[in-house]
Amino acid sequence: MALRLKKDIKKASYYVWFLGAQESRGLRGEEFAVPAIRILEERARDLEPFKVTLQVSHKGLKIIQNVTSKGKQQTIKHFIPHGSITSAVVQGDVVACVLLLYNPITGCPVHVHAYRCDSDHTAEMLFTHLLALIERPENQKKFADIERKLQMRGALPSKKPPDSSLGSEVSRESDSGSNEERSVANLYDSLAAELKQKLL
Repeated sequence: MALRLKKDIKKASYYVWFLGAQESRGLRGEEFAVPAIRILEERARDLEPFKVTLQVSHKGLKIIQNVTSKGKQQTIKHFIPHGSITSAVVQGDVVACVLLLYNPITGCPVHVHAYRCDSDHTAEMLFTHLLALIERPENQKKFADIERKLQMRGALPSKKPPDSSLGSEVSRESDSGSNEERSVANLYDSLAAELKQKLL
């Protein structure tokens, strides 16, 4: 079955602008990605996004960035396995995806990445390509298991967060006060440790 899935997904490259990454409080659903797109687009007005190449294949998503450091050209590559891309959404020429991507600095295991394409058509192609990875049966089962664990621990917010709390759903930095938030953060930290173990 794995061999058949590999043949279904052809390798493709997309030259895009990386708008940035934002912490997420949910694994799947546009209710977590769309607010992040708004925040990252706003941020991109002040800080110019950098160009990256996204390579999508049966293995997952490779992010390639060329940088100049001390007068030398360097290529930085980040690989995200297909089982770590939980959902994607397209809005015009922007594609956002929710990733199980552990950040050792913040301790957050789930992030939204947003990419601006050169056209709506390219964005649709990238979105469709990511969707093929996301919809693999083994990935859907894995995501459902993680969501179940989060719900049992009380860490997963309701399916449709109210508009007034969208900012706090997406960014841990914007709300650092209440005991409830700290307990949710602790639950996410334990999930982060669990994900870190699985990814190592």
